[in-house]
Formats: sequence, C-alpha cells, structure tokens
Amino acid sequence: MVKRTVYIRVVFLKVGEIDTVKEKYFADVFVQARWREPALDHSQHFENSNLNDYWGPKISVQNVIDSKKKKVLKELNFTPNGEAFITEKRKISGHFSEKLELMDFPFDHQYLNLIITSELPATDLEFQEDKDELSTINVSCFVDVQEWSLCDYVSSVPYTESKVFSQKRNVNTKFPGISVGCCAVRRAGFFVWNVIVIMTLICVTSFATFAVSRKNTENRLGLSITLMLTAVTFRLTTNANLPKISYHTRLDKFILANMFFNWLVTAWHAVITRFDDDLQATIDIWAFLVFLIGYGLFLVVFVSLVLITYVLRNNELQSKLKIYEEKAEKLLGGHWKDSRSKEQVGITNRRRAGLSYATPGTASAVYPMDT
Repeated sequence: MVKRTVYIRVVFLKVGEIDTVKEKYFADVFVQARWREPALDHSQHFENSNLNDYWGPKISVQNVIDSKKKKVLKELNFTPNGEAFITEKRKISGHFSEKLELMDFPFDHQYLNLIITSELPATDLEFQEDKDELSTINVSCFVDVQEWSLCDYVSSVPYTESKVFSQKRNVNTKFPGISVGCCAVRRAGFFVWNVIVIMTLICVTSFATFAVSRKNTENRLGLSITLMLTAVTFRLTTNANLPKISYHTRLDKFILANMFFNWLVTAWHAVITRFDDDLQATIDIWAFLVFLIGYGLFLVVFVSLVLITYVLRNNELQSKLKIYEEKAEKLLGGHWKDSRSKEQVGITNRRRAGLSYATPGTASAVYPMDT
C-alpha cells in the first residue's frame, strides 16, 4: 500500500478558561484534514455523498476530555490540474488535557496543544502541516484574558509514537500524530503583588526583631515564630493555585527561601543567649548586617533570574511569531500583517472601553465550516 500524506489545518475559534490546577483548557476548534485521492482525479461531477466509500485516515483527537457531538463533513476538491483531494472537516467543542510545565510559575508560558492521531500505522500515512491553508487562532475571543495573554500564532509538530493498546499484533508498530497548538503567557501581576511582595515585606519585618532588647529573648522568639506561621499561611495559599506536582516552582522556591531566612533569624535569637554578655552586643550587630546583606543579595539574584527568563521567553516567542507571519504573508499576501495589526488595535480599544472582545466578520472569527 502506498503511504499517504494527510495535511492538517486547525483553527482555534475560541479559547476558554485555562485550569492550572486540573491541567486542562476549554476550546472550540475546527480541524481540517486533506489528502490526495488519485482514483477521483478529473471527476468533477462526483457526488460528495459517496466519499465514505474511499480511503480515510481514521483521525482522532487524543487529548480531548469531553466534547459535544462532532459533526464530520467530507467534500471533494480539485486542483487546477484536476488532482482530487478529499477534505474532512469537523468542529470540536470541549475540554482538552494539557501537561503544564510549571517550573517558572508564575512567570511561565504554556503551549495549548491539540494532539491529533490516527488508528492507522505510520507505514500507511503521515501527518503534515497544511502548506496551502493557514492554521489560525482567534485571539479576540479569548476568555481568560485577565490571567493569560494569548500569542497570535499556531505551530505544528508531526511525530510518531508506539501505542500499547492497538489493533495490531505487533506492539512495536509506530503510529503517526501531529501536535497543533497555540501559546499562552501567564500574567504574573496577581502573584507578584499578592504573594511575592507581601512575602518580602513579611521577611523584611523579621529585621525589626533585632530592635527588641537581647535580654527579652522570649519576645524576639515570639515575634519570629509568628512571622514564620504567617509565611506558612502564604505557602498554603499558593498550593491552592497549583496542581500536586513533584517539583518546586519558582514561586515555591521563593517562599521556601523566605521561610528558611525567617527560621535562621529565629534560630539566631535562640543561639545568641549562649554567648557571654560582653560579646552579645557586637555579635548581634554583625549578625544583623550579615542577614541584611544576604537577603538583599537573594532578592537581586531572584529578580535577575526572572528578568533573564522573561528575555529568553520573549525572544523564543518572537522568533516563532516571525516564522508564522512569514508563512501567513506567503499564503495570504502582504496585506495580512496590516489587517491583523488593525484588528489588534481594535481589540485594545474595545477592552479599554469595556466592550466585547469579539471581532465579527474578521477572517479569524468566521467559522470555516457550515454546521
């Protein structure tokens, strides 16, 4: 059997809420698959109702969790040379699972992918991104805009995988797949102002315990332990916004470092009582300076790492956006970028005016399939 190539195009009509805790997102997507059918070449009068009798790729979306009933349509198209292509169209509305990479949380960005696979082995077909029709995303209908910023590009990555449970006896059989997705960048403002800044103020407040007389050890310890318990409360608050993962996020590391610093200050107030009275004054001042300089350096390193992450992420996204724009201009013409820029300006103006984000009538907002 001749190996066939199936060209995939995906349009993200609407991206809804991105659930970080449950690692899923909601979306309305349009999926188009197109492949050659040599048996129908130069058959312009062929009826579409008979297309089910011909070869099909047996496509399925692997990471869909729940969705409404899908309506699948097939139509026959011809190139100017009379070559026949069967086009399969479907709309899927539902929740999709996505393994989130949260190491940089809350300064992270996530790829929201649609995993398209086939029941046929890789020896029978391969998936490729459609080179004649552009995969797009309607950023104007993004729902979770307060927490995320949606990038205006779509990327596709073909791959092959082994399926343990397959209809083939050979368990080593490879099956084709293609990952088509968009990128969402988290808006970190909520966590910066409500967790990081407040946690920093709590930790800086621990320096005030040095103002209490060294002879009142119980007062120093009481204040330090109270600040540690407050830090624990903030730790529990951040856990409520994250799935149960086996590694620490950047925010986890920041909070744990602050808690450890509070513990060091508390331990110091207990240890200083072991020294002679003549040395306590001098040692206490040096300890205060060491803690102050050490915490200041920690903040400088943390902010520097966040800025470096931001710059590297921005360069990566801009590079992918540039590739996507070049592809779009090649398929749609040079006017595409100008029209998208005007659309983005219109979206910004509507947001400021408190109006709807939707952009009826634009190329990215029109559903390319009559359901």
